[in-house]
Amino acid sequence: MSKVLEFPANRIAKGEHAYTPEMGQRKPNCQMRSQMCHYGNHYYIDTPLELKGRGIKHLKTLISDHLTASGQYMVGWHSYKVTTAAYDKLKTQYSISSERNLD
Repeated sequence: MSKVLEFPANRIAKGEHAYTPEMGQRKPNCQMRSQMCHYGNHYYIDTPLELKGRGIKHLKTLISDHLTASGQYMVGWHSYKVTTAAYDKLKTQYSISSERNLD
């Protein structure tokens, strides 16, 4: 299992930071984590930050029951559904980690 790099999230450069666990890359400690939807027309974002704006829809606040034992650090985080246009704007303001899997 890949571990989060121990580096303050607010000191990571703004933008999208992709990583591939199958290649031995570790997940960077960013302010947000994202996953593209199956069809590629929006993203799902998990973050401790509260987001608002056009193209951003709050889905839920994560609780202990929603998470595995290794994901308990995310209790209280928010899940959002974000359009690609809103995601492009968020990339200019925050550091975002994005897992890329090999197929």
